[in-house]
Amino acid sequence: MQAFSPGIYPRSEALVQATRDLDRGRTSAEAVDEQVRRDLDELVRVQQQAGLDLLADGMLRWQDLFRPLLEGSDGLEPGPLTRFLDTNSFYRAPTATSGEPRLGAPLDERYVAPLPAPRLVTLPSPYALAHGTGIPAKVVATEVLKPALDALDAELVVLSEPFLAREGAGGLDALGEALAALEGGPKLALQVTFGDARELLENGLAELPVEGIGVDFYATHATGVPAGFDKLLLAGVVDARSSALEDPQEIVEFVERLGVERVALVPNGDLQYVSESIARQKLARLGAARTAKAKETAA
Repeated sequence: MQAFSPGIYPRSEALVQATRDLDRGRTSAEAVDEQVRRDLDELVRVQQQAGLDLLADGMLRWQDLFRPLLEGSDGLEPGPLTRFLDTNSFYRAPTATSGEPRLGAPLDERYVAPLPAPRLVTLPSPYALAHGTGIPAKVVATEVLKPALDALDAELVVLSEPFLAREGAGGLDALGEALAALEGGPKLALQVTFGDARELLENGLAELPVEGIGVDFYATHATGVPAGFDKLLLAGVVDARSSALEDPQEIVEFVERLGVERVALVPNGDLQYVSESIARQKLARLGAARTAKAKETAA
């Protein structure tokens, strides 16, 4: 059993204040950079202390799941502020401008920070990045995501998919074609965040050309996982939208009921929806559950 934490991690109060001060001309960009470094160092320490298998940089400079890719691509741009699912947060929805989208350059160290290996990177799924733009997901995959992926040195890239569970299985074929266009680079996992994945699983989600599938088990019943599931299951067993702290032993017992051979314990979505202090404790609970399962197996 593994454990790691994809997605956007909450910024510390100090970093939030620093970015506000920068917007108001009260501090310098260099001071913000230094605070980002401190936040990143602390996040790495917390993950290592928890015993997580892959390290993530927390996407501390990402305003939302899409922004750096939109700002770095011709043919795409950040659109109007849009409520993100049923949360109290907003994002700039991807918007098509003109022509075929194309990533100008791979993401640099501002958005994919150097980390001790092995590392985890999170990007939007091609379906999510194309959502609402009128551009086919396969085109977005080929012209935007593929160049970004090819430049990455990562053990695993988790493609976050927040929309498909709400729109039904009709998008699975387009998503499958797009994911096929991403083959040949780092290992990929598709994480269906904050939504019931049962219908998708019943209609072939587990057959998509990826190494792993992520399921939110706060929205999806355990029986939704089909018999014979043979991919890495990113089991969303920590609730990223609640400050309640999970019990590691209960996590272990739940995962054992799933009957899946390869499991990675993850939050069910971005931890940015809780405070940094709560997120830190949730990572510790993930690590504790992983350790408890390892001790059971060894015994």
